[in-house]
Amino acid sequence: MIKTKFDDGWFEYKGINSLSMYLKIVNDISFPSPEADIEFIEVLGRDGELAVDNERLKGVNFPIPVQLKPPKGIDVNIMATKISEWLKSDTGWYPLRFSGLKGYEYIAMCYEQFDIQETLKQYGKTVINFRLKPYKRRIDSNSVEITNGMSLYNREIRASKPLIKIEGSGDISLKNNGKEWLELRSIDGSITVDSEMMSVYKGTRPQFDKMISTLTPMFPLLNHGENTITWKGKVTKIKIEPRWEAII
Repeated sequence: MIKTKFDDGWFEYKGINSLSMYLKIVNDISFPSPEADIEFIEVLGRDGELAVDNERLKGVNFPIPVQLKPPKGIDVNIMATKISEWLKSDTGWYPLRFSGLKGYEYIAMCYEQFDIQETLKQYGKTVINFRLKPYKRRIDSNSVEITNGMSLYNREIRASKPLIKIEGSGDISLKNNGKEWLELRSIDGSITVDSEMMSVYKGTRPQFDKMISTLTPMFPLLNHGENTITWKGKVTKIKIEPRWEAII
């Protein structure tokens, strides 16, 4: 872990900046680092252990110490309630931006059950614990409409898991750098392929039957370097949110 000290540092969660809630980061911040998910198995008659790599990274905890400093005339109790409601309502994974992390955002969840409201009321300070996915995402990963033969360049070492929205009809096949990348059948108007969530849908309806699952990997990735996307079929529009990411 790398520790950094901040004065009036901030974080942004669910699109709300902590400074708008009069919350300031205090003390040192420890930047987390994920560990590989490896099982060590003892084998009879064999020295040491057998290491089994599950080929995934574990999530990490990210505590942020904060202090509530409302200006004169702002009720501490009211602000503590608002902060608790902001952090603890609609539990799920949201982007977490942080003054000490330029150009990237974490994917985070604030899920703890302890009473943030009472802690802030009594002490004016608390520690907000987030659970992070083991990667950070580049902020410049906005959705882009691509043309046939257009290239997307991934400058990160880690492959990204894009969100692909296709408008068209019939059978559609996409290639990445000349290799089969995504094959779809009998498309009726539109379809969305989410490689991160490993889902295929149209609106609220699953569409797994439209996707040919014999490709490896099954869901498209954007690898390090140039990714030139070409396609065949009746395509009206393709938009890709690349979701460039790096290990935290």
